[in-house]
Amino acid sequence: MNRLTIKRSAFCLLNLLIALVVFLTSCEQQNYEPNLSVAPGGGTVSTYKSYTLTSADSKNIYGRVVFYKYSSAVTLVQMGLYNTASGSSYSAGIYQGALAANSTTVLKPLDAVSGATGGFSTNKYFVISEAGFYDKLNTYNASVKIMTGSALVATGNIGANAAPVAQSL
Repeated sequence: MNRLTIKRSAFCLLNLLIALVVFLTSCEQQNYEPNLSVAPGGGTVSTYKSYTLTSADSKNIYGRVVFYKYSSAVTLVQMGLYNTASGSSYSAGIYQGALAANSTTVLKPLDAVSGATGGFSTNKYFVISEAGFYDKLNTYNASVKIMTGSALVATGNIGANAAPVAQSL
């Protein structure tokens, strides 16, 4: 190629680039406001039962476990613990029987609790996909235990063994 052809090609390419930049920056763009509404019934879970978790050792770890009725087939569980140690992980589970029975039979293992937040490590809620679980909660002979390793740090009776400290029907 000769120099004249190269200069013309470069000039055409430069003009095309400038035209493209002008075109893209001169177009009007409409800013849309975010849609903050939710679908009907979305974002609201208003039926719940809350139980107290008391400290089981000298670390004074305590809190609450809340069961939410999401639907007839889904119950959400939320955990909130205080005085947990950052960097630690605590195992949680629903155990058969009242605390006084000292049962080691796990009915439902729950997600681990993060020491940094005092809530479940993976998600805000643990999902129990069992039809009627929430509706039968008052009849369960059960308790919740929070452990670090094999040491029990917080406990609380639920179901037939304790009245909820807060609830909404």
